[in-house]
Amino acid sequence: MKERTKISVAVITYNQESTIRQTLDSILVQKGDFDLEIIIGEDCSTDATHAICEEYARQWNDGMSRDKSLNEPLSLNDGRRVVRLLPNTHNLGIMGNFARVMKACTGEYVGICAGDDYWCDEQKLQKQLTYMKANPQFGVCCTSGYRLMVETGRMVPGIEPLNPILSGDVSQFYRDNLSGVYAQPLSLLIRSDMLKFVDFDEFVRRKFPFEDYPMQSILAHHTLFGYLPDRTSVYRISSKSATFTSFDSPKYMAYFAGIADMRRYLHSLFPEDVPFSEEWATEYVQHKQFLQYAWYGNFNEAKTLVHQMDDVSDLKKKLSKIVSNRLFFYCFTAYKRYLRFRNYRRRTY
Repeated sequence: MKERTKISVAVITYNQESTIRQTLDSILVQKGDFDLEIIIGEDCSTDATHAICEEYARQWNDGMSRDKSLNEPLSLNDGRRVVRLLPNTHNLGIMGNFARVMKACTGEYVGICAGDDYWCDEQKLQKQLTYMKANPQFGVCCTSGYRLMVETGRMVPGIEPLNPILSGDVSQFYRDNLSGVYAQPLSLLIRSDMLKFVDFDEFVRRKFPFEDYPMQSILAHHTLFGYLPDRTSVYRISSKSATFTSFDSPKYMAYFAGIADMRRYLHSLFPEDVPFSEEWATEYVQHKQFLQYAWYGNFNEAKTLVHQMDDVSDLKKKLSKIVSNRLFFYCFTAYKRYLRFRNYRRRTY
């Protein structure tokens, strides 16, 4: 009897009691000729998320469904389904939690789905598996999907990649983009041998603020990304999402310093492909600090920061005009507030 392919799905979750059942159910109903393990990294939630994850791990600990909430039983052609909940004693944060889950995956292929997202096509994994086996040059396969605007309940077709690169060579995308991802992580299926190039422990050590950009950038330098236009996934977008970096967040500056360090790290791996300089990193972080001062109307702090910048800096020349008098500065502040509100409305509504 032919041995089935094994697929692992990494799920990280924290305080998502209202969505985690839908996430897990959407993975468990995946149909196809493969065995499936779901690895859950529950990061010491303060709500009922952990109890829900424990329930699923008990119900699916031997590969047989005991979950009466699923509408249809698995067919004889479908493989085993197992849910494993990783133990945890303290909050690890997004990067630490993601790293341990990815390292715990034992399948030949690995999918990803956060605890506030879900899949909407029961054939998602089988479609990707069939595609990748037929096209072994692609070590990653992504799909299309929907954006669910949580505040309004509106479902909008289309998630990254909105402009798929059909050749599969997305390395140029990561040369040109500072932190955005080519594909939404919940749409990915990754051949596990590709993950040997990704040092998740280094991500944790460097305290990267998020995981998808550096991981995909590294993968893009070692393999091709296949694409299926099928809408298989639903990505929730909310103003409360961790992907929103608020000016009043205590982690605001650490977030952007982390992005600069990601670029520094990727440059060390691919010096010919990833542009980077320490001068650029300093200016990048200073610019983010300036924007925070502008958001709060802190004219004196902004002016002092500009004076501390390198005199030959193009950024200093540009910002010096803004802090040349208070009127210019407060007009700039009002304009930035308007843009942020407009972009927020476009993204979440």
